[in-house]
Amino acid sequence: MTIWGPLAYHRDVATILERENPVAFRSLYPTVPTGELEQVLLRQTYRVDPVAHAEVHAAVQRAADALGVVLPIEIYVDERGQGSAAELVFVPDRAVLVLSGGTLNLLDTEELCAVAGHELAHHVLWTADDGRYLAAARLLDAAESDARSPSEYLETARRYRLATELVADRGGMLACGSLTTTVSGLVKVVTGLAKVDSAAYLRQAAEVDYSVPSSGSTHPETVLRAWALQEWAERGPGADAMVAAALGPQLDLAVLDVLGQDRLAEVTRSLVWMLVADDAVRSEEALDLARRFGVVVGGTPVITDMPTALGAETRTYLAAVLLDFATADDEGGADDLGAVLALARRVGLGDELLTMIGAELDLGDRAMARVMASADAPRAVR
Repeated sequence: MTIWGPLAYHRDVATILERENPVAFRSLYPTVPTGELEQVLLRQTYRVDPVAHAEVHAAVQRAADALGVVLPIEIYVDERGQGSAAELVFVPDRAVLVLSGGTLNLLDTEELCAVAGHELAHHVLWTADDGRYLAAARLLDAAESDARSPSEYLETARRYRLATELVADRGGMLACGSLTTTVSGLVKVVTGLAKVDSAAYLRQAAEVDYSVPSSGSTHPETVLRAWALQEWAERGPGADAMVAAALGPQLDLAVLDVLGQDRLAEVTRSLVWMLVADDAVRSEEALDLARRFGVVVGGTPVITDMPTALGAETRTYLAAVLLDFATADDEGGADDLGAVLALARRVGLGDELLTMIGAELDLGDRAMARVMASADAPRAVR
């Protein structure tokens, strides 16, 4: 039994995709392929015989044992491959690794164990929980080829691939038991260099600002992968949240994934709950608007504090929600605007709401002064 497993990102995304696409999701679970794959491999690769290449098979078997992979293992070298590369060709009932000749020539046996562990970790992930993470990956791949797919599905597909590569890297480290060996194998395959200083590369990785998320489309930047491995080596599962944050901006309306979309809906409903808890904005019009947001008047909020790390577009969107409530009652006037502005200040959206009031409402100086006075007045909150 191994402690290795999918990240929370994989579990959460799979849950949402299955909830939103139950029939399609179930249809994409793993199936055993026909014999066509074998013919392609026989025609286009060199099969690495376990007797003639005993060291290669021994290194790969070590990785399989570390990851709990108890399947037949087949290793091939792609005749067409240039440079260095390694790939798992996924089939459920065996582990098929396709390498380039350059990869085998670059790596020592320990590094080969790490690289093989990375590829075998893909197999472990795709077969975990009856294949639900592979089903999620296939659904997201299909979404990318459909022009009708919403943008949050496209962003989720990108982050899901990055998360998959990171969790496979962690499998490589588990396979060989060494952070530095895993990093040297990774950097050799990516760069083609025959000699790599892992310690120096990890020092380089520590200098990068990871508050700027990855822009990778299929793999995270190599330096981010090395940094994530070191974080996991030092912190264990405690590094998961930090690593996940490095894959993409959180709650940024411009680049939401499906998790961010769900989270933003929670934030919006809780903001609306705070609004209707204020006696000054409990008009029938405001309460009706709250119900359309899915808020149960008199219920409890999903969250009680607004997140601090919000993108500019997200902050503008939330300010627009506040303004909708401030103007829901045509007769509300300065009191409703003031009450909403007071709440906006409490949750850190005061500047955005003032900007929107100035842009959207034709208020004179005297009317604006009344709004500001109302915002400054004490009020009871339920």
